[in-house]
Amino acid sequence: MVLGGAGFIGVAACKELMRRGVETIAAGRKERPYGTFTSYVAFDRGDEDQLARALAQTEPDVVLDLACFQPRDVDAVARCFKGQRYVFVSTGVYPDLHGKPAREDDFVPLEGDPPEALDYLEGKRWCETVLARNRDLPWTVVRPPAVFGPGDHTLRIAAYIQRVADGGPLLVPSETYERRANVAWVKDIGFACALACDPRKETVHRAYNAALEDVTLHELIEGIARALGVPARMHPIPFAELPEGASPYGPDPRRHAGYVIDRARHDLGFEPSALEDALAETLAWYRVAHPSHPGYANREKELALAGAD
Repeated sequence: MVLGGAGFIGVAACKELMRRGVETIAAGRKERPYGTFTSYVAFDRGDEDQLARALAQTEPDVVLDLACFQPRDVDAVARCFKGQRYVFVSTGVYPDLHGKPAREDDFVPLEGDPPEALDYLEGKRWCETVLARNRDLPWTVVRPPAVFGPGDHTLRIAAYIQRVADGGPLLVPSETYERRANVAWVKDIGFACALACDPRKETVHRAYNAALEDVTLHELIEGIARALGVPARMHPIPFAELPEGASPYGPDPRRHAGYVIDRARHDLGFEPSALEDALAETLAWYRVAHPSHPGYANREKELALAGAD
């Protein structure tokens, strides 16, 4: 069962599971979802009674959870799920590493009890903390960074494509645009999720980074420019001076610089795609959909900061 199976990463994960011949039950709140799966069940996973009924009816061997960032929902799965593996899809939960690449063991579970109100990142940290405290649930964690690809609802990748396409300079953080960026292609994350769902792999109570490897923001922008057949014009300025939305991927100098993916490569057989392949599919979507990132509304201010005519 794939919770969030009709979502951005969920669609990619279901496609990969189906390609492998796995009976795939997608689950979510939508009554008429888009995606590739064997069957679909609609329910509110935040309602424990509905979750328990869905699990009892479908009896999945594996639950892949792409729709959880509240620790109470992890607790509900622990009480209701009786299968072989629970795969929790997290995010970059790491503390500030100030330019150091993140390894899985850099995350340290939190102490105490979670507060009532949690944003997305803190929610994921608390979910992982709850899992770390539970040695009975057969859990595995997949940690993607910012994910892009066709249909990216955050539109962060569109922010860069728009700016390259308009021919003006892109404001980038001078401290970090040559560092490894924290990005991944949605198809790769679907692949990593499918690998983690294989009960034959010894992954219980382990976390796995999954991302593009050794890709800097500079290289990402240059790759977009090559694909569009235009020059890449970058204008480095201090991170603190970047207008909101000018560079959605940062990178923030306080954060980690990319992921070390050796564990996923060794244990799961994960291998990231080439940046060119990820951008080709993403740009095909962009040319048809013409999405616009909200931060592009400040483009005139950005051009003024860059001294563009």
